[in-house]
Amino acid sequence: MSYQSDLFQDVATVAEAAIIEPMTEKYEGATIKYEYPLHERVRTYLRLEHLKQLLKPEQTVDATNYSRYFDALFAILELCERSDVRTDVQKDLDRRRAQIQIWAQHPDVNQEQVQALATRVQDAIKSIQPLTRIGSHLKQDRLLSVTRQRFGMPGGTCNFDVPQLHFWLHQSQAKRDEDCQRWWHEFSVLFNGLELELELLRGQAHFQRVVAEGGLLQESTEPLSLLRIRVPADVPAYPVISGHKQRFSIRFLSSVPQQGKASFENDVEFELALCP
Repeated sequence: MSYQSDLFQDVATVAEAAIIEPMTEKYEGATIKYEYPLHERVRTYLRLEHLKQLLKPEQTVDATNYSRYFDALFAILELCERSDVRTDVQKDLDRRRAQIQIWAQHPDVNQEQVQALATRVQDAIKSIQPLTRIGSHLKQDRLLSVTRQRFGMPGGTCNFDVPQLHFWLHQSQAKRDEDCQRWWHEFSVLFNGLELELELLRGQAHFQRVVAEGGLLQESTEPLSLLRIRVPADVPAYPVISGHKQRFSIRFLSSVPQQGKASFENDVEFELALCP
């Protein structure tokens, strides 16, 4: 079974070029999406993407949602401190640029789409290159520094623990918006490149229907970076995934274990995309 996109029909050597064309996903019913990284670098990317969704930088921050906001902001800062995400994203985009140059030489390729994609990748690389250590300026921010120290403590953001934060929450919304925009600016260029890389990574493979017989699917493959899964919402089970870049296992566990057994032993038909 082939999991690769067929954008370039009869051009097997460039089947991976599906990322040039946005993938059209067709749903026959409600599904639940899961993703599993098979490379540590991609694991970090997905965590950062998840944290941005929690941070919601486009929304205002006030006394009702500041906890969610700062929790995500500090988690992003910690991930960037623990790994050199900027260098990883730049290297990945450099590889994409080299791929695009090869695709552009093929006579069957849509040159307009190739050039548009090449421009996006080149712009992202140019923006990332000047960046220094991500988050370094935020560590010097007095409010963030004090708040971060207290944030891991149960109830540590009470007004008597962090009066600076209490004062900030009582400033005008315009003042808080200005500060939040300044803080997010520290990460925005990185996230633009990271989200482009994830878009291209996900777009390299189409979903194909597969069956986990007895709730289990095991496969050996060519080196992969990411598994994408869509499970019908009416299946009373969820997938537990393990593996590495050339082998993976998907086992479905029952959402409501029966007689102490967690395994879901019925056949499960679902959709799977293997992203190299």
